[in-house]
Amino acid sequence: MFTPPPSPLPPIRQASESPSETDTHASDDIHTRQHPVEVTCISLSKRRIHRSIRCTIILVPLTLVLLAAYTRFRVHPAVFDLLSTDGAHEWTTWTKVVDWSLHEPHKAASNRLVTRTTSNRLVARDATTTPAPTVPVNPVLPTPFPQPFDTTLSTNFSTTSCYDFFLNMTQVDAFRSCRPFSLLITTSHTFEMAQDDINLMNTDVWGICNTGTSQVQCDANMSWFASSLQSSCQTDLANQVATAVTTLNALHAYDLMRDAVCQVDPATNSYCYVEAVANSDPSSYWFYQLPLGLPLGPKLTTSACNECTSGLVALYASALNSTNGSSLGGLADTYNAAADTLNNMCGTSYAKVAQVSTSSSAWVNAGVPRTSLLVVLGVLFTGLLCGS
Repeated sequence: MFTPPPSPLPPIRQASESPSETDTHASDDIHTRQHPVEVTCISLSKRRIHRSIRCTIILVPLTLVLLAAYTRFRVHPAVFDLLSTDGAHEWTTWTKVVDWSLHEPHKAASNRLVTRTTSNRLVARDATTTPAPTVPVNPVLPTPFPQPFDTTLSTNFSTTSCYDFFLNMTQVDAFRSCRPFSLLITTSHTFEMAQDDINLMNTDVWGICNTGTSQVQCDANMSWFASSLQSSCQTDLANQVATAVTTLNALHAYDLMRDAVCQVDPATNSYCYVEAVANSDPSSYWFYQLPLGLPLGPKLTTSACNECTSGLVALYASALNSTNGSSLGGLADTYNAAADTLNNMCGTSYAKVAQVSTSSSAWVNAGVPRTSLLVVLGVLFTGLLCGS
C-alpha cells in the first residue's frame, strides 16, 4: 500500500495548543538579537555624542578663561598673551603664536585706583624754569587752607552710605587738620591753582609739613578713615566707583606722600616738590604721583636725574619693602617700571628694584578669590553635565 511523504509545511497547531517552551525561548532570542540590540546601540551612541558636544561647549571657553587669568598671576609662555584681555591686539601680536619663551605675569589693571587723565597744567609749563624759593619760616597760611574735594563733591556713588561717609569725612577736623597731600594733589582745585604762584605753593607745602596735629596722629586718623571707607563703601569699591577707589589708595599712602612732599634739597634748601613744580620740565614731577597708581608721564628727560628724585625713589623702595608695603597698591603697580626707566636714563642702580609684597587683602581686591570660586563652580557644573 502506498504511503504519502510528509508535508513540507509546518504542522498546523491547534488553537488549544500552547506554544512550547522551546519555541518561546527561540522567538525571544530572535527578537533580542535583532531590534532591541540595534536600538540600544544607537541610543548609547547618540548619548555619547551629545555628552561630548555638551562638554566641549563648556570646557573650551572655561579653558580659555583659565589661561587668560593665568597670564595675570604666573610666569607664562608669551603665546598666552593672545588670550589676555589687556587692550586691543594688533596684527603684529599674532607673531607670538610661535613664541613659547617665558613672560612675566601681567599686572592687573589697577582696581585699587582708577587712573585719571593728568591735567594739561602739568605738561604745559612755562618755557623757562622759575627759581624755587627756600623753605619758609612760619609763613602766614592761606585761610581757609586748601582741602580735598573743595569743589562740589561728586554724587556718582552706588550707595547713600558711601556718599554720607565722604560728606562727614571732609567736614571733620581729624581729616581737615592733617591736610593730606595724597588727596590734595589730585582732588583740590585750590591746591592745583597754586602751581601758578610758586610762592603760594611753597607756603602750602610748608603747611602740609607742619600740621597742628602730629604726623603720627594724622597717620592713625587716615588709617581709621580708610577702614571706615571700606566698611561704608563696600558696594562702591566692588563697583569700582572712582572716587571711592582713588580715595582709599590716597588714605593708605598718606604717611609716605607726606614724607615725599616734605623732602628738602640740601643744595638749595628748597622743597624738592616745589622745585619740581617750578621746573619747566615736568619729568621730576611725575614721580610724586607714583603712590597713587599714576605712571610716569610722556617724554621723560634726564632732568629727573637729580638728588631729589634719587632720594624720592629710595623712599618709595623702602616703603614697599617695609611691613606696610602691601597696603601701597598704587605704588606697587607703578614703582618698578618707573625705576627701570630711571635706571636706563640715569645709570644702572640709580633706583633700587623693590620686592613688592602682596597681602591677602590685596588678593581680595584683585579679585582672585572671586575668580577661584567661579572656576570651582564651573568645574563642578561641568562635571555634573558631563556625567549625566
